[in-house]
Amino acid sequence: MKELESLTGVGREAVRFYIKEGILPPPDKPKKNVAHYSEEHVLRIKMIRKLQEEKFLPLGVIKNILNTTTFTELPTSGNLVEFELALSVMLADERGNAKKTLPDVIATLGVSEETLREMHELKIISIVDDVAVEYLDAVDVKVLEHWQQILSLGYDQGAGYDLQFLKRYVDISRALAEEEVSLFFREFSSLPIKVAAQLGSEGIKTANSLVGLLHTRELRKCVQQFVDRQSAKHSIDSD
Repeated sequence: MKELESLTGVGREAVRFYIKEGILPPPDKPKKNVAHYSEEHVLRIKMIRKLQEEKFLPLGVIKNILNTTTFTELPTSGNLVEFELALSVMLADERGNAKKTLPDVIATLGVSEETLREMHELKIISIVDDVAVEYLDAVDVKVLEHWQQILSLGYDQGAGYDLQFLKRYVDISRALAEEEVSLFFREFSSLPIKVAAQLGSEGIKTANSLVGLLHTRELRKCVQQFVDRQSAKHSIDSD
């Protein structure tokens, strides 16, 4: 266990938890107090840390990814990295133009540094610290642009259109994304990298359009229901 901790930087309690949750296979135990951990354990733990720290994936999703039939190829061949790269290239038009430094974002969008750091704490955006400079990636810049546009339309933060309101959108999107990623890797992990990336790319674009349509439809329904309730209330008051 000490050697495993040294190689992975993960403590024994976390290792035992991963085993209990089925994310790691149990070690070989030739004797009662002896446990042998293999290279697969090392690779799996490193991948778990990578997916948690760099992709912010929950353990439930990571478990589904690592328990695919192709897992043994992932750490050595870089399949996950290749998949992410291929998918990113295909979605380049969705990601905007380029990342922006924090000073550039503050200057061009008129957002205070305090607000940006609060949004980072709430996990609405991610401020990336690249040693020499802090920046936001292209998607987060787009998120900020859209939020600033909403505020500029007259949606008053004092009336409830604040960062907590925006965070609800993020939380809903994250929960849906976690389920989508889990299902995708469970069903399509055996496909060739480019085929899977193409499928993922088209699926994301279509799903985004679908979510927009569903949101618009439900908003219209809620507006109509509100109007109907107010009309009924006004009718009763008039009587």
